[in-house]
Amino acid sequence: MFSFISSFPVETSLSKLIVVMCKPTNNNTSTGKSQYLKRDSSRLLLTHDSFIADDTPDKDDENKRSSQNPFRVGLGGPNRSSILLTVSFYVIVLAVLEQMARAIILQFADVDPILGVERNRHILSRHIAVDFISCITVGYLGFTNRHVCRDLIRQGSSFGRSNSMKEDEYENRIFDYHPASQRLLMMFFAYQTKNMFDTIYWNDGPEFVIHHIFAGAAAWGGMFPGCCHFYALFYMGVSEISTAILCLLANFDDQYGVAGLDQVFPKTKLVLGALFVVSFIICRVIMWPYVTYHFGRDTLKAIRSDAARAEGRRGYLWVIFYCCAGLSVIQVVFLGQIIITGKEELAKMMN
Repeated sequence: MFSFISSFPVETSLSKLIVVMCKPTNNNTSTGKSQYLKRDSSRLLLTHDSFIADDTPDKDDENKRSSQNPFRVGLGGPNRSSILLTVSFYVIVLAVLEQMARAIILQFADVDPILGVERNRHILSRHIAVDFISCITVGYLGFTNRHVCRDLIRQGSSFGRSNSMKEDEYENRIFDYHPASQRLLMMFFAYQTKNMFDTIYWNDGPEFVIHHIFAGAAAWGGMFPGCCHFYALFYMGVSEISTAILCLLANFDDQYGVAGLDQVFPKTKLVLGALFVVSFIICRVIMWPYVTYHFGRDTLKAIRSDAARAEGRRGYLWVIFYCCAGLSVIQVVFLGQIIITGKEELAKMMN
């Protein structure tokens, strides 16, 4: 359940400079229209506008994009070389943040002998500077771009009375391109890349390697061939808010964290545990089944349709459909583990 995801949107002085160099230029000030960069130009993608290309159609009435290989062009936006270049950049950023965290925690090594152990400091740095920052970043992006999913939100908030999630509009929800979703998917993929390296380095186990492969493949498939941008903001964004808290709580785990840390900071573990339970119930128990119902319905309709944009994407849609079904089962299992663990912790507190 330690499934995390990726990137770092906070613009430092260095990144602000890079943003200025990489922002789309406005060459048509007389008309007031922004002219975005061509897809064939490779560049760092550090802003929302970076994910808008001037050849990304609002509609594909002439099937210009649909006639191309979706694994090459996706649904729109930047080309693959720009995506891979930016993924590499963010992986480096995460590595630098991890090293900075190690240096900072080292300054507090005299607080407790546990922090004096180098391995413990490295574990804390990984979970905080890489895992937590990555998860909270994609969670933030998903939440701040929730307007993309306004129909889903309106339908849920009205308890189904608004009828905003019309069944015949499934194609828009499955195949429409959204720059915010493409950005989030890229960041998710970048984190999975860094997390794969960390998993192998720290010998977390084969189950985590398999998880990162599937998670990374899901994110890449969302970009190329491209689909489900509407739902990506929840699955790889908002739902990861609970995972971000879990990343911090993982520091107190005897196997994957720092053994004995709960004895040094017992109240911190208690607060994080409570926050995680609340966030898990909201994101994974309440919201997840609701979103998954609509996702499954739209996905099956898209697979069985004769829509032009479904060509070349049906195989990926089947994969992501079954992956979502499997993850939904895991949510139920994990909820049971939370209940059992919660009872054990309460028993310890009472004694």
